[in-house]
Amino acid sequence: MGGGPSAQQNAAAASQANLANTESNAANQALTFVQGQQNKANPFYTSRMTNGLPYYNALTDAQSGTTAQAYQPARAALAKQTGAFGPSLPNGFATQANADLDEAQAHDFDSGLVGAMGANEQAKEAGASGILGQAQLANPQSYFQGATGANSSIMSAPLQRPGITGILGGAAAGAASAIPF
Repeated sequence: MGGGPSAQQNAAAASQANLANTESNAANQALTFVQGQQNKANPFYTSRMTNGLPYYNALTDAQSGTTAQAYQPARAALAKQTGAFGPSLPNGFATQANADLDEAQAHDFDSGLVGAMGANEQAKEAGASGILGQAQLANPQSYFQGATGANSSIMSAPLQRPGITGILGGAAAGAASAIPF
């Protein structure tokens, strides 16, 4: 006399189960993709967070770094110009010209040093932010919520038809509530 699930309920449950499986497969594919991207990106972010800019040493080396290299053509040109005069050059002129060039180089180095330190710190912070972003992407919860929701709807669906006694009882309760007292 009691009933089981109707054909429509069975079809709906099967459809929900198929949807849950499809969503689960898609979630697994997305998670695998994200993990592959993390394997590529995390070494870069870790290096930046730990070491900062890869060319920081060149920025902060006063003797042979980028600023010193930038002044090499000027030094060569000055040596060429002052060397052409030989011993007839007025006393102290070459010394003063070299001192002026040294002072300009030192000023440029000092001006760039603060910026280089700030850029290095920003690179380290960007590395840490990148790692945090990768960790947020790797959270599998968002990938599997759809599949979990589909399974929950299957589990919470009433899958039974009422039997004849349930139908008669429901009709009697409806009739009794219609009688005014």
